[in-house]
Amino acid sequence: MSSTDGTIGTPAGSPSGTESTALKQAAEGSWPVLQTERNWGTIGLFGVTLSAGIAAWSYAIGGSVSWYLGATMGTLAMIAGSLVGMYFVTVAAMPISVKYGIDTIAACKPQYGSYGSAFGIFAQYTSIIGWNCILIIILGRTTANVLEAANVIHGSNTKLYVSIAVTMCTLALIYWMVARGSDSVRDNSVWIAVAVSLTGLMVLVVLIWKDGWHTIASAKPSAAFSDLHLNYTLGFEILVATVLSWWPYMGGIMRMSRSAKQAIWPSMICLGMITGIIGLIGLYAGLATGESDPSVFFVKTLGIWMGIVAIVFIALANIGTAIVGVYASTIGLKQIPALQYRVSYRWATLIVIAPVVIVCAFFQNVFMAHILTFMYFLGLVFAPICAVQIVDFYVFRKHRLHLPSLFDYSKNGQYYYWGGVNPAAFIATGVGFVLYYWLLNPVTYAQHFPFKWISASVPTIIATGFVYWVLTKFWIVRVGKGGYAKA
Repeated sequence: MSSTDGTIGTPAGSPSGTESTALKQAAEGSWPVLQTERNWGTIGLFGVTLSAGIAAWSYAIGGSVSWYLGATMGTLAMIAGSLVGMYFVTVAAMPISVKYGIDTIAACKPQYGSYGSAFGIFAQYTSIIGWNCILIIILGRTTANVLEAANVIHGSNTKLYVSIAVTMCTLALIYWMVARGSDSVRDNSVWIAVAVSLTGLMVLVVLIWKDGWHTIASAKPSAAFSDLHLNYTLGFEILVATVLSWWPYMGGIMRMSRSAKQAIWPSMICLGMITGIIGLIGLYAGLATGESDPSVFFVKTLGIWMGIVAIVFIALANIGTAIVGVYASTIGLKQIPALQYRVSYRWATLIVIAPVVIVCAFFQNVFMAHILTFMYFLGLVFAPICAVQIVDFYVFRKHRLHLPSLFDYSKNGQYYYWGGVNPAAFIATGVGFVLYYWLLNPVTYAQHFPFKWISASVPTIIATGFVYWVLTKFWIVRVGKGGYAKA
């Protein structure tokens, strides 16, 4: 970051002690990361995104799709849904973070307002907590199920205690890794990505070899409707909605990239498409066993010894993804003025992990029983956010932001609007919430007729974007709020 005399960094050679401290504060705090300070090269960026993208939540996603679709249609729906969802996230979040070196929360201040961006913090914080709970609980449950199959432990209570113990140890390891800073996130992610890729390929090969492709391909989904088109759209929507939840992760990762060209392929392939591809393991295993819970179908499908291999794979995959999630959420929390300077990076990391500890220790069964509801709610929340951000950045601001105003909470800041809140963004987002809920109820899974033809997330993005465009063009710009005339 800038030194006290106004100069920026050292173009070549090792940075001075002052500059190293400034770089560390930027990477672990809310300040923009300058081009000279971005030390995640192409390999590091691929490593971080790949280790994040390959995670056990993909098994849960694939297992959920196995309720509605067989192997062939399920494969098509998962790949298509993952790419469509990631396209919107990449367009909305990636260019802003790369261009200005800012995290996801700072990037949503121009739309929601300097104080209204707290909505983004809440969405990021809760979604990453939810995903981390899924990741860690699946690891704990799979370990307990393998030990039970090996006659090492017996009884449901013992399984629960083992699962809790494994989750607590895993969370302690994640905290230790993230608390060491952004360089630790990058360095650990590279070797995790390699190990995870090789182990995942082996698990998929063994799965098909043991059950046979014909058995998997001919298996019937367990909860399918009579309407194949509806089933396909439900499977497609699961992937779009869940992949949209990469939005909270994007800024924390991509602000360490040197260019959009460097970042686009890791984004689309390692975060988007990989989610669908790894999810195929869950889809095929769910069809072969009739179980959608990864902690159950891994043991049923692979047996004890390969189940142990699966535990290694799940541990590597989940730790890698959780590290990135906790880091991104920690940076997001540092956008809160009260936490920016008063709470250290390590304490902010602990604040992110604490709710996961509580859920994993006391509410495992309740949380996992409502996993599909959680997935659909991700679409309900992040589809409108992406729409607002896309229209604002590309249509109105023409790819330009006023960087000082991102950190100015006074009335002088361009993104102060009214009391730090942009009502147009919240009205448009509210319209998106209502439309999504009407098309697909995340709680009851009830749908209205257009859903099977248009899904829920995609029309929500289009409708939200249109409402935001109308309100901004004919209201916000005309009253001179938001800094649009100066953008």
